[in-house]
Amino acid sequence: MAGNANSGRHAKPAVVHLLTGNRSKKSARDLQDEMQGSPLPVEIPAAPDWLDEDARVEWERVGPDLVLLGLITRLDRQALAQYCEAVSDYRRWTLKIQRLNDELEGRGDVMTYRTGAKDLSIWRKLRNDAERRADAAGAKFGFSPLARRNLRAQLQAPQGELFPNEQKEIAEKYF
Repeated sequence: MAGNANSGRHAKPAVVHLLTGNRSKKSARDLQDEMQGSPLPVEIPAAPDWLDEDARVEWERVGPDLVLLGLITRLDRQALAQYCEAVSDYRRWTLKIQRLNDELEGRGDVMTYRTGAKDLSIWRKLRNDAERRADAAGAKFGFSPLARRNLRAQLQAPQGELFPNEQKEIAEKYF
C-alpha cells in the first residue's frame, strides 16, 4: 500500500546527515539535538549470573572499553552476554581440540566413521559454531575491523561548519 508509514527508505541517522554535509532540509540544530540526546545513560549492565568464569572474564575485559566508546547501555545486557558466552565456548572447544590433538597425535580435528569416511570432529564443529556466534554478537559492538568501519561514523565528531560567518545565516535557511 503506497503512502503508509512503512513505505520508502528509512530515515538517515543525524550523524550521517552531518557527515555528508546535510543535503536534506533538516535544520543543523535539530540534527545536533538528535545526536546529543541519548535516552539511556552509557553504563555496563550487571553481568548475568549464568555466565561461566571465562565469560565473566570477557565481560570485565570489554565492558570498560564499550563504556569509553559510548556503545553500551543497560539494555545491551543480552547482546553482551551472548558475545561473552560464545567467546567462552570458543575457548573451551579450542582447548579440547588441542588436548585431543596431543593425545591422538594430531587427529583430534578429524573424525573417521566405520565406513572409512572422514569428517570434521564434533569438537571442531562446535568450535566453528562458537566462532560464528562470537563474530555475529561482537559485530554489534564493533569487535572486528569491518564492524568498526561501520560504527566509525557514529564514533567520529560531527563535521565542522560548511559555511563561515555571514554565509552561515543564509545557509541555515536552505540546509
